[in-house]
Amino acid sequence: MKSTLTRIGQGALALAFLSLGSVATAQDFTKVAVVDYNAILKEYYKAKDSQKQMEELAGGYQKERNDREAALKTLVEGINALQKDMQDPAISDAKKKEKENQLKAKGEEGQVKQREMMAFGQTASKILEDKRQRLTTELTEEVNKALATVAKNKYNMVFVKPQVPSPGALIFSEGMDDVTQQILGILNKDAPSGSKKEEKK
Repeated sequence: MKSTLTRIGQGALALAFLSLGSVATAQDFTKVAVVDYNAILKEYYKAKDSQKQMEELAGGYQKERNDREAALKTLVEGINALQKDMQDPAISDAKKKEKENQLKAKGEEGQVKQREMMAFGQTASKILEDKRQRLTTELTEEVNKALATVAKNKYNMVFVKPQVPSPGALIFSEGMDDVTQQILGILNKDAPSGSKKEEKK
């Protein structure tokens, strides 16, 4: 059930900000910069907070799942014990009937628990994914805003440095301005004092 914001680096934030046309001129396409999104995700305090939120939420769901699995395992062990008791040739008919009723009840309980566990897993996965998408959208908007501030009236294009080169991706950026630290400066200017101390380390 692990689902954290580390996926952002491969998802919504891994975007190439091309053609900032509102500030570009048709004649000059030499004003090109690059940004390292992996560094932003690593150093932006809100990205780290979001990662922590996702880990805590996923951890809570995993604990509940483990508890449910343990309860189901105990129930199965009880069913196995009843089945073993019923195979005892010395058991009386009345006792056997009693254990049959217990076995039936536990079997029905087990089916209910299995359905509940499946429903829980689906619900937890959806909640985690919805939260991840919401946090990703919020972070993307904030990074985009900071990027636009840095690029305005200065750069025509800003490319993302890819974590893993892929067809069509920027793989060489010598001579281009790297605006990563400028963007981080904007994003982290309001970081809590604890976050700023952690960044300095």
